Amino acid sequence: MSSLDDADDGMLLNFVTDDSSTSKSTSNNSQKVTGGRWKDRRKLQMMLDGKKTRGKRSQQDLYKETGDDDEHDEDSKSNKKRSTMNNNNSRNQTLMTNKKTRELDNKLASRKGGVLPPNTASSEIVSSLFTSNREISTAVNTNKHDENIKINPSNAPSMEDSFDALGINDTLVSHLVEKMRITKPTNIQKLAIPNLISSNKKNNDLFIHAQTGSGKTLTYLLPIISSILEMEAHVDRKSGCFALIVAPTRELASQIYQVASTLTNCCHYLVPCLLIGGERKKSEKARLRKGCNFIVGTPGRILDHLQNTKVIREQMGDSLRYLVLDEGDKLMELGFEQTIDDILKIIHEVPINNRKFPKLPSRIINVLCSATLKGRVTKLGDVALQNYKLISVSGKTEKETVTVAPDQLLQQITIVPPKLRLVTLAAELNNMTKRAKENPEQTTRTMVFLSCSDSVEFHFETFSSNDSHHKDIVGDTVRLLTKGNTIFPCFDPAETPKVLCYKLHGSLSQQMRTQTLKHFATDNDATKGKHLIMFCTDVASRGLDLPYVSTVIEVDPPFAAEDHLHRIGRTARAGKPGESLLFLLPGEEEGYMDYIKPYHPLGWQLLKFDEDILKSAFSDLRVARNDITAKDAQRKKSKDKTEKILEWDTNATTWHLNVERRLLEDSTYKNVAMRGYTSHVRAYATHITQEKKFFNVRCLHLGHLAKSFGLRERPKSMGALGSKQQKMEDDAFKNKKKEDPQMKLIRMARKAVRASASEFNY
Repeated sequence: MSSLDDADDGMLLNFVTDDSSTSKSTSNNSQKVTGGRWKDRRKLQMMLDGKKTRGKRSQQDLYKETGDDDEHDEDSKSNKKRSTMNNNNSRNQTLMTNKKTRELDNKLASRKGGVLPPNTASSEIVSSLFTSNREISTAVNTNKHDENIKINPSNAPSMEDSFDALGINDTLVSHLVEKMRITKPTNIQKLAIPNLISSNKKNNDLFIHAQTGSGKTLTYLLPIISSILEMEAHVDRKSGCFALIVAPTRELASQIYQVASTLTNCCHYLVPCLLIGGERKKSEKARLRKGCNFIVGTPGRILDHLQNTKVIREQMGDSLRYLVLDEGDKLMELGFEQTIDDILKIIHEVPINNRKFPKLPSRIINVLCSATLKGRVTKLGDVALQNYKLISVSGKTEKETVTVAPDQLLQQITIVPPKLRLVTLAAELNNMTKRAKENPEQTTRTMVFLSCSDSVEFHFETFSSNDSHHKDIVGDTVRLLTKGNTIFPCFDPAETPKVLCYKLHGSLSQQMRTQTLKHFATDNDATKGKHLIMFCTDVASRGLDLPYVSTVIEVDPPFAAEDHLHRIGRTARAGKPGESLLFLLPGEEEGYMDYIKPYHPLGWQLLKFDEDILKSAFSDLRVARNDITAKDAQRKKSKDKTEKILEWDTNATTWHLNVERRLLEDSTYKNVAMRGYTSHVRAYATHITQEKKFFNVRCLHLGHLAKSFGLRERPKSMGALGSKQQKMEDDAFKNKKKEDPQMKLIRMARKAVRASASEFNY
């Protein structure tokens, strides 16, 4: 019994074996064990039967379990234990816990080409990107795009009409043709401009509805400026404000101001003025005192000046004739309903002197512009408009009108498992960068939309500062990738990638947002021939007319279907072609395709994330590992003269392990990833009620989603860490001495000033 004693690590007492039991159980050729403890009897019975006893597994058994065949069995067992809510996601699951030794860690991580750094924590989880079963059962493409159909751009300028025929002033038409290179009006301009010019006599309000990129800004600016130029009276900046234009975001307000400044270059005596949050009110008051003819701004700052700046009401006294509410649906979505109502009350209280400018309308004409008609925008129309006329290219009534994507836009959709979101995005950006290399004289612009600012920060850091090989151009929001950056495999590590990365979200200062957007939109020697990639939130989805954006990537689906239209509207503008790619998760999110089907009457292409995106990006190359120095890699290459080209899935796994290793070594980057992950999950729960059935936060596989942020910890441990941090802050607050009342009053006053300056930091 010595061997039994060794196995049990103790003494065995009162065991009696009955030979007669053998005859009773001849089917299994085992003896019955009686006496002693139940666990001891069971253990001895299993050993007599030749079965393996349960207990701690040996190190050799652990190595066996990391083999390919057994690992696939473990995957199938663990997949059965997963929640049925997200069974499509769980098909790609294979989780393995690190053990004590460095060798086992390396075996777990290097199955697809990576090695963990020496300081890897033993409690972390290494999740493989790929498993034996890579097939994903996705929905059938019921709205397939037909490539054989000849497409005519739906928002392109009309070749049969001219601005002269629409009644625009000759001086303004010459300026459009010679300076701005605009010769033909679009369809919505052809319909809306005559109606707005005729409103000088009819006094009708207008509701302008058109696709994104169809030129709505010029639609209302041209007839307003033309009507002022047609007056016989002398006009200068002291004549007063003729038009007030309200935009939901600072970026859109700045763009409208730039367009108005360009148009008024033909008549220097007309001056526009910009009023937006984040700028100095003192400077804005000085510009208002000098005089202006057009005021463009955001609702909060305009209302602030109307209530507290006397000179702005004097500017509007006898001259204000036009009020334009641009992107009306977004104004309501951001909660500006009460602000707009207060603005309307103030400006309509001011009496109008019709004798001063008799050729202008006898009352204030309200113009509401929107690319969508759903939601609360119709409520805003009822509040702000009187006897309004709906102008739409479709020619249908308000209830019948459905906004659709531009015909020349190629919409693509891919169903991506949650853990593969980051590497699939990297593959798509790599493919686009590879195509951009073929046209060194052309600037390629790509916009990547994410759900929250923390997620933007993580993706910007991931793609722009790998191994610190980057150069800051505009603060830390614009970065030029330099030699040695391995984030884009299409470039040799010794080659300089011509890639510029940008970030844009509402948490940045207004000055930084303005400079970043200006650098992204400017064609010069610094951007020529490069691939410009902007990681942004929905702050960049409304109304921005950027120079030819070739592709829009929606990594995170929008919070409302209308936002999807505005996002993809950054490309395929004014008749130019464009592409859009939407990421969806397997499972409930696939139903979102049928939900947005009315917006894409020409259909879309359904791409396979592995065959169409990952394989083309990571095949025929070898992704370098960031845990091996260049000297070691060269020494290894000299020993192995015939270097093997790895398979695409191995390269993809190595790329992702590079991100994970960097995250383990850099605590600052890890904090950025954790904030991005937690903020993304919280933002996911904010989808509108009608779309909750597609985007249910309870159906998310949080472990796999954490993998897409380079994290190896369980989400529970991250939550525990956050709770611990919160407890420390609470304890510090309790132990804090009582604040002096006078200092508290000063602090609260400063906080109120900052809050009013930021207005609504969207």
